Amino acid sequence: RCLILALQGVLQAWGKHSYETLRPTELFPTRSGLSGFFAAALGITREEQDELLLLDKSYVYAARCDSEFDGRKLQRGLRTTDLHTDKNVRTVSGKDTKDTEVTHREYLEDQCFTVAVMESGGARYSLDGIAAAIQKPAFALHLGRKSCPLCTPPFVGFCEAEDLHDALMKQPNRGGTVYSEEPTEGCFTMPVRDVPMGGRRFDTRKVYCYEMEES
Repeated sequence: RCLILALQGVLQAWGKHSYETLRPTELFPTRSGLSGFFAAALGITREEQDELLLLDKSYVYAARCDSEFDGRKLQRGLRTTDLHTDKNVRTVSGKDTKDTEVTHREYLEDQCFTVAVMESGGARYSLDGIAAAIQKPAFALHLGRKSCPLCTPPFVGFCEAEDLHDALMKQPNRGGTVYSEEPTEGCFTMPVRDVPMGGRRFDTRKVYCYEMEES
């Protein structure tokens, strides 16, 4: 049983490793970003680190960067950058900070992701509970950063599937790049450091990538 979400927005920002003045986005919803999305819906705050870690261990997922949305072709991987001035930015050495610094922040532009979520064994938070919270969230939901609101309601529904790949195949607009936590024939792997460990620390996981052809 899979929970299906549609994450569509004019801008999205799924942070990858930050270099302080350069804050790039990953090309797909990260695990830390998706766990934060669920936490906001459930009303779990940043101070509740133990609950955040239990939530993160409650599911596995795959995200597909869709080739089209609502009949409109999308250019996958399109990114844009803006500038912000930040205070107390850490230096490379990490021993001191600068008073102010101009930072470059990346965003994905005009993208849509279909996300399939499966409950893991011994999950603290059920798919039903997560789905209910997403439809009536405790806190405002956003796509990685607070400046990136949703353009459409994220909840699509549930589906019965053999695995995450099968769940995505059953959704419309099937063409696109898939980033999954389950291996599939013909996929390649890449390491992504986005597994929450508490205190803004992250561990590395293996992501399985492949192209899903339209049919």
